[in-house]
Amino acid sequence: MISSLPVVAALANGLLIGLIPLLIDGLKPAINSRLEKPDERVEWFGRLFYLTWLPAMPLAGWLLDVGSSRDVLLFCGLIPLIVGVAWLALARSIVSLLSNAVFISVAYSFVTTATIRWMTVAFFPDYIDYQPPMNIAALNLGFVAVGTGAMVGPWLVAAIERWFGVRQGLLYLSVALLAPALLTALCEKEFFPLHPPSTSSWEFIFAHPHLAMMFVVIFIYFALENCLEYWPEKYLKEIGYEGRGFQIGVHVFWLIFVATRGAAAWWLYEHPGHGFVLTLILFGVSALILGNLAGGFEFGSGSLGFWLLGACYGPLLPGLLGITLDLYPASQPLPNSVFGLVLALSGLDTLIARPLMNAFTKDRKARNVMRVPTLLALVAVGVLLVLAFIRI
Repeated sequence: MISSLPVVAALANGLLIGLIPLLIDGLKPAINSRLEKPDERVEWFGRLFYLTWLPAMPLAGWLLDVGSSRDVLLFCGLIPLIVGVAWLALARSIVSLLSNAVFISVAYSFVTTATIRWMTVAFFPDYIDYQPPMNIAALNLGFVAVGTGAMVGPWLVAAIERWFGVRQGLLYLSVALLAPALLTALCEKEFFPLHPPSTSSWEFIFAHPHLAMMFVVIFIYFALENCLEYWPEKYLKEIGYEGRGFQIGVHVFWLIFVATRGAAAWWLYEHPGHGFVLTLILFGVSALILGNLAGGFEFGSGSLGFWLLGACYGPLLPGLLGITLDLYPASQPLPNSVFGLVLALSGLDTLIARPLMNAFTKDRKARNVMRVPTLLALVAVGVLLVLAFIRI
């Protein structure tokens, strides 16, 4: 790994990837109260934000495929993102708000797709053509910043509402977003060569089940991540956490979640061939821990298992995205348009999982809710085992 401006820019933009969705979700009630006529349709603000990912992320990938460099596409996403955040601060009508959801979502999709592909070359540039590839190690390192941004999100929402107010706070944030845009603009263009024009053909991709299996596993992972909005807080309260202890328990979970991404990046830098196996083991262990937590009533053992689950979950997403890229040789990589579609699964999962979990978790204890992610994790492990077998 090198210490350079492209690395700093990749990490700064990674923070944005984690931060923006938390900001959108957290500020919806405050934004609704600011409208000239508060409207129940404000809920569509969040839905449109996630729904727009479905075409926008593959579009961003396609632009990379046809010749746009990562830094140019990223910069072209950051500028509209800055404008979108400022627009959100000034929106006073439901029409303006819903239009902003689409606008800011397209910008976010460009930033996300370009940044994640940037991470795969920025951290270990001397190993781009290395076999086995360093994609999983690079993404784990980059997703430390993504996870940190997600952790900062709720605090930033609270700070905006308490210290500045929504309008002023979002305007300040739009100014702060100039920093990653400036870092991106200052990066040397030659550092980021374009992907080779010859990517894996669509006939080759769809003639084999490998990508379809990864679609299933990644879709399941995003569902597991969405489930984390529903059972952890209930679970901690059921095993005796209250007040400050409860807050510390939640924070420890997310700190471990982020820290293990850094640990996985270090391990895979030293042992690049362990990426698939490590991801498979962590998925399997997470399923076992979830099953055991469902019967955990003791303060000590239940909380330890809860934190261990955070350690298992942390490296899963960067591992799965890296495995998807590793399915194809460096000389004929996965088309970025297809990779954008993989990233867009997060938005689709959110649109599907949240309503289902809202209905399912109502009046149910955490231990009953936890059966859903346990079953999903077991299914994902089964699919990965089959994929491991057919890859041999």
